[in-house]
Amino acid sequence: MNNEDIKQFIKAFNDFTKHAEVELMHHDMNQSYLEHELRKQESKMIIENEIEKKAAELEVTVDYYMEEFM
Repeated sequence: MNNEDIKQFIKAFNDFTKHAEVELMHHDMNQSYLEHELRKQESKMIIENEIEKKAAELEVTVDYYMEEFM
């Protein structure tokens, strides 16, 4: 390999490395978003279950419980 080939290889490798870093950041951001959405759904289910439980304790419908007590 001559000097020009080495320079081209180094440039191509640097370009590849930058692209890989961007892809890794994109993947990490997607994972963070998916984890956030999962926690949000879990929280919503917990709240809904708690509302249903309290409505059942009072022997009223969920809609009525929400209108009167929330």
